[in-house]
Amino acid sequence: MRPSVWQRLDHLQPLLAGMLLVLGLMTVYSAHADWVRQIVWVILGAGAYAAMTAFDYRRLPALAPWLYAGMLGLLLAVKLLGHSALGAQRWLSVGGFPLQPSELSKLVVVLVLAAYLCRLDRLSWRAFLGALGLVAPVAALILTQPDLGTTIVVAAVLVGMLFLAGARIAQLGSLAVSAVVVLPLLPHLLHGYQRRRLEIFLNPGSDPLGAGYNLLQARIAVGAGGLFGQGWLHGLQGALGFVPERATDFVFAVYAEQFGLLGSILLLALFGALLIRLLHAAAVAPDRFGALVAGGVFVMIFAQVVENVGMNIGLLPIAGIPLPLFSYGGSATVTTLAALGLVQSMMLRRPLLQHRERTTWSGNISVRAQA
Repeated sequence: MRPSVWQRLDHLQPLLAGMLLVLGLMTVYSAHADWVRQIVWVILGAGAYAAMTAFDYRRLPALAPWLYAGMLGLLLAVKLLGHSALGAQRWLSVGGFPLQPSELSKLVVVLVLAAYLCRLDRLSWRAFLGALGLVAPVAALILTQPDLGTTIVVAAVLVGMLFLAGARIAQLGSLAVSAVVVLPLLPHLLHGYQRRRLEIFLNPGSDPLGAGYNLLQARIAVGAGGLFGQGWLHGLQGALGFVPERATDFVFAVYAEQFGLLGSILLLALFGALLIRLLHAAAVAPDRFGALVAGGVFVMIFAQVVENVGMNIGLLPIAGIPLPLFSYGGSATVTTLAALGLVQSMMLRRPLLQHRERTTWSGNISVRAQA
């Protein structure tokens, strides 16, 4: 008997995403942001999730060149026509709604790299350099907006997907050596306020009312949460506006103040469970392309969670990046839900175990063919 569509779906994935969205909406509301607009974006994101689930992901490799060209076009349009806010030029206005192409580019990079890498039996140095050549223009355009946070995520996606595709230690090591060489030049490539953020990360108390204000207030909010938190709508740091960008970059600090250490552990556990579902999807993918897409989405979300939470508690420099499915923002919400929908599309079209199981290996990804 042929398995039904319901049996093929990953039921836990949308449940976990929905729980994160609800907690995010509660926190955005408590931060006095435009929570009605955020609900609209969640609904649009849910529509994108359903559309991507219904779409046959196996058609994407043929569409990858067009997606790549469109992504570069949007990033160039930002440079020419985009409007600025908070010292960065990252947005286009589409029908009255702000569109942030750099957010969309994270998913497109996953798809383009997956389409490129899935055709390779082995990752030669030529193919390795080809992957770098695909990502370099995207990263450069995003970095010059400037958007260091998204550039870091794109770089993490590149490294993660190269590893999943079977990159050799020497190839990955060359990236590490290049990063060490470029690191001393980084302050000269960044804008003034970005360089100041790096300095404040090392010594936030040196300018408590200026560049260090954001980090110090976020730390105070997290610490004020204690074990059980101040309660929903009762966090003074967030409610009174002491925490800057409290619905976007520092939304975790507002949440931690209201729900405390236990609530923060719950939130991270939900993210961890969602990431495990993505790894499971990569493990049972019916083809190499699907496995790479699921693995790439895993890296994309993982890197954002680590960076956002890390900068909120002072373990990482402030890079300005939203918490997936949680922070206020339309482009990020819709993109993340669309990415999860593509993974669900792959799960929907995988063969389920009936009589026997055959496991094949490709690169560092186990692709399980089930008959």
